[in-house]
Amino acid sequence: MADPFTWAAGGAISSLIGGGVQAYGSLQKGAADQAMYNYQAGTAQLNQKIATQNAAYTQEAGGSAAFQSGLKTGAIVGHQKANQGASGVDVSTGSPLGVRQTTTALGQVDQQLIRTNFAKKAYGFEVEAATKGAEAKADVIAGEQASKAGTIGAVASILGTAGSVSSKWLQASSSFGKNALSGGSNPFNTTGSLY
Repeated sequence: MADPFTWAAGGAISSLIGGGVQAYGSLQKGAADQAMYNYQAGTAQLNQKIATQNAAYTQEAGGSAAFQSGLKTGAIVGHQKANQGASGVDVSTGSPLGVRQTTTALGQVDQQLIRTNFAKKAYGFEVEAATKGAEAKADVIAGEQASKAGTIGAVASILGTAGSVSSKWLQASSSFGKNALSGGSNPFNTTGSLY
């Protein structure tokens, strides 16, 4: 029959090594998961900045397009007035004035539509920026949780290993005690007595 202490020592060492490897693996997995989530958070933050910049550029582009539309309308009104004056009509009253006022009003409507359309596009970028910011925060939290889960897994592995080793030593001690009392093999003396 195998010596119970040799058996217990071999089992305990195997358990210790296995528990250590498992604990190390849990820590590494937690660190790797956290790194992955931090990378995702960084990407989301970059996309948030890009979306914020796109919103600002879109607002500027909308203002520029509206301004150009206003210039175009002004040029059309000026051309209308010049043509009306060249044909010999009074440009300050009646239909000639009404035509120019209508053209100006339509130009202002166009400018407002341009601003509104660009504002909608800018709002879409602002929503995207907010979404990416929320994703980044969620990824940071997920990374922190992954790291904690790795630590908890490592501690659980160590505690489980300690319990397993303890159990093996208790089994060996119990077997040794039975053998010693029955006169069986005893590594401390060969007489079967405790002294």
